[in-house]
Amino acid sequence: MASEEKRVVVPRIDVAHNENDTGLKISVNLAGAPREGVELEMGKEGLCIKAEADRFKYETCFMLAHKVKHQEAKAKFESGLLNIDVPFDDMMHGYKVPIE
Repeated sequence: MASEEKRVVVPRIDVAHNENDTGLKISVNLAGAPREGVELEMGKEGLCIKAEADRFKYETCFMLAHKVKHQEAKAKFESGLLNIDVPFDDMMHGYKVPIE
């Protein structure tokens, strides 16, 4: 008997600068997935996430707006929420555009 393929769901991802403006805080909603089924791969410019739940699976890759020190990333999974803290590779100082 062939196993039924699980439906793929793209998780909600929120990305913001941290309080010190030295890195990113990334939150990924993986409701229904156990910690053991969560996989996170990070590079300097993005991340990929996979997670298995009972009836579906989460899969996505996401490009970041800033390069990060992916080797220094810290991830914590609690109550279906994956929180990732990662420092910037190089502080970016842009030109502030005046708004009329």
